[in-house]
Amino acid sequence: MNTRKITLIVAVVLALGTGVLTLRYLSSINQQSQTNQQVELKPIVVASIDIPARAKITPDMLTKTTRPANEVEPQALSDPKQAEGDIALITIPQGSTVTATKVGQPAEVGLTVRLKPGMRAISIPVDRVKAVSGLIQPGDRVDVLASVNKGAGVPPKTFTIIRGALVLAINSTLETAGATPDPNSGGIATVTLGVNPEQADLLTVADLNTVLRLALRSPQESVRSLPEERLQFADLGAVPHQVAVPPPLAPVPVPAVKAVSAPAYPGVTVIDGDHVVNGPGPK
Repeated sequence: MNTRKITLIVAVVLALGTGVLTLRYLSSINQQSQTNQQVELKPIVVASIDIPARAKITPDMLTKTTRPANEVEPQALSDPKQAEGDIALITIPQGSTVTATKVGQPAEVGLTVRLKPGMRAISIPVDRVKAVSGLIQPGDRVDVLASVNKGAGVPPKTFTIIRGALVLAINSTLETAGATPDPNSGGIATVTLGVNPEQADLLTVADLNTVLRLALRSPQESVRSLPEERLQFADLGAVPHQVAVPPPLAPVPVPAVKAVSAPAYPGVTVIDGDHVVNGPGPK
């Protein structure tokens, strides 16, 4: 009888432990499911191989995958069929997101066709250092940094005034032949960016008043991952030093000229103004 009781008690304890473990397991699955539901996933198309510029896109060049919605590039394609048969307008590296700005019909090779409604193309002068050693190529996205020198004794300050600007052209080249540009192929003098009208105005002012530099972004990073930093006109430098102008000197008075009296000659009548002087007559 005691043995039966002990067996029953052990069975009840095991059943309770199993129930507790089952409840914990189901609770963890439920929490994980809720977490996955909170993160919205969006289907996108990426390049499965390096797609050279002007190459006709075939199904084996594309792969469909998913990413969090907040990390998806603007105008990203969601179905490989949207790009099949099109031409790569620029070189698309392996793993890069395929967007509507990177593919098109054979006639879509001009700069104006690549500009979507609401975009403006604007060029800025750069050099090898300011353009990431010449490694930037059309189709990349860059941040634009503006450095302000406020004068002697005041440390300079840098603002990231534009984030994720699309590189439309390098000098007069709309595309790069290879997946990786040759930094020794030639000097880089200008970069043409695709921005909105407000950013075009800001870039023009910054180009005239600051030192601009480009920062290359990862294609996997969301354009809106960080906010832009607003550049105010007050940040464009110190107020120019006002040179004190001395007051004009008072006019120097001109000394009066003494009237010289004419000598009186004997026997001569002298007229001095309205006075008549008669000298003594001849001796």
